Amino acid sequence: MRKVMMPLFALLALAACQTVREPVRSAFTQQQVAALAGNGFSPAGDNWELGMADRLLFATDEAVLPPSRQQGLGRMVSALVGVGIHGAEVQGHTDSVGAARYNDALSRRRAQAVAAAMAGGGMDSGAIRVVGMGQRDPVEDNATAQGRKENRRVVILVTPADAMVP
Repeated sequence: MRKVMMPLFALLALAACQTVREPVRSAFTQQQVAALAGNGFSPAGDNWELGMADRLLFATDEAVLPPSRQQGLGRMVSALVGVGIHGAEVQGHTDSVGAARYNDALSRRRAQAVAAAMAGGGMDSGAIRVVGMGQRDPVEDNATAQGRKENRRVVILVTPADAMVP
């Protein structure tokens, strides 16, 4: 009997030490996730990111959005605001052509152009954080024309704090 009871007690003791883990909860509602995914955003850790390389590239030394891009951003922002996403971080980027100081300013102007279009779409301009990344975070090799083109971009990042009711 003792031989049977010892392993049983050991199993019970181990079972009592098991930690019950809570299911992982998203900081975003189902409606917010659907709106983000439906507008081309992808999960990036706890955040959602719209890498606009396929959608929003800039020509060399340009920071102006064509009206069609402004309208597209306005529709996207309207959908996000409609599900309670009230802010975002807008990161401008450049290729490595030119001086670093100039590229920092150019990347900021690109981000500001996108932020202005987002504000025009209904997002509170005070809830949009503009960041000029310059040439510091390339996604492609700047040694080729195609790589430089991909690096002249804007990225929009939505954090859980942006999805909270103001």
